Amino acid sequence: MDSKSPKLEEELGEDRISQMPDDVLIRILSLLDDTILAVQTTILSKRWNNLWTSISSIRLDYDDESDDRIMTVVERVVSLHDSSDILKFHITYHNQGSRDDMVADDYTRIHRCICTVVQHNVVELHLSLWNSSDADQTSLFLFPENLFMCKTLVDLKVDSNSISFSNCPIEGCFPSLKVLSVDVEESNEDSPGSLENLFTCCPLLEDLTIFGGVISQSNIKISAPELKTLRMEYFDSYSNVLFINAPKLENFDLLDNFSLPNEYVFENGKSLIEVNLRLHRSFDVDDLDADDLAGRAVALFAQISNVENLSLSLQGLNASYLPQFVDLSRLMLVLHDFNYWEFLIECLKRCPNLKHLVFKHEDNEWRSREDELGWEFWNPQERPACLVSHLQTVSIEGFKGQRDEMEVAEFLLKNGEVLNTVSIHTASVGLLYTKKEIYRNLLTYERGSRSCVILAD
Repeated sequence: MDSKSPKLEEELGEDRISQMPDDVLIRILSLLDDTILAVQTTILSKRWNNLWTSISSIRLDYDDESDDRIMTVVERVVSLHDSSDILKFHITYHNQGSRDDMVADDYTRIHRCICTVVQHNVVELHLSLWNSSDADQTSLFLFPENLFMCKTLVDLKVDSNSISFSNCPIEGCFPSLKVLSVDVEESNEDSPGSLENLFTCCPLLEDLTIFGGVISQSNIKISAPELKTLRMEYFDSYSNVLFINAPKLENFDLLDNFSLPNEYVFENGKSLIEVNLRLHRSFDVDDLDADDLAGRAVALFAQISNVENLSLSLQGLNASYLPQFVDLSRLMLVLHDFNYWEFLIECLKRCPNLKHLVFKHEDNEWRSREDELGWEFWNPQERPACLVSHLQTVSIEGFKGQRDEMEVAEFLLKNGEVLNTVSIHTASVGLLYTKKEIYRNLLTYERGSRSCVILAD
């Protein structure tokens, strides 16, 4: 038997993994997507028995397809960790009904796990807790108090339909937190201000993301002296007033369906550089709601009029809502509805110093060769000022070669007196003509700038 071992080893190749030092193996185990796999390496040999107890990153998942004993395993993985740091702790608990009567016990175990990783100087914590509608709704998960005061935590991500921040301190918590992402359906009606405490008590917060129905209150304040990036996405609007006090805010990204218009008040928005707005008006709003929507939209745009980079996707909103963007250098437009070319021209008129333009029409996927005769570009009598003196590059995405698209390209080429490049990015499907035919037609158009180059892919 022994005489065959060298030959077998030669056939299988040298076992290089076993020759690696422990710290390298621990690093490899820390990179696994599921820490349970790291624990299972103990079957390899005695050398692997305790390696997993030193990993710096723990990722644990539970769903209805998991073994019923998984929560016991989860707690043991954390409790048996050695004295080294746990820099990352990600735990996912998605109960779709199989553990409805055990939620309270499971949450107690998760609570203990978080207390333990805080003691191990956790830097990044991602917590995802979701329960079925039949689960005990009184079993809310409360953050451990030592987490609020954790001096090492820098990145916190929470998404849940059964969590409460009612025990969040009014001030002095998360002293080192720089990145916060929250997607929570708060269930604790006895603590309506708890989320506001969370958004106002992080002295070093630089990046904040808020998703979904987390804002169910009429008014809420976000106050962060070091905040540089704010993302907000609402799929269910609550007609709130949001006060944003962030004197260093540079990037603002907002998705709002505007069915019940929210109001955004920047107490200091002069530092804004880049803004991305996706405002999609519901078409079933009545005239009174439409007037309210228009007023709030105008107020929001007025507060961002000093930005340098702007992305707009305004479905059901009129270009007349927009102010003058005198500092705007780059504009990205997603065009909707039936007045899209008029919207484009009106936007250009409001951006006299624009240098770079990118746009696409998102609602034209259904249009065919038979439809194109019914569409045409509204050719304005007056050229937008930016075309004469500032606009250097134009990029058109999703180009299909429709008559109105060709007319827009012709208008921009003819009137863009300082254009350097016009880039045409054709659609992946639904082209009305071949790419060569589109490019050949574009080359026949008059160009206001002799140095303008047409690029098409």
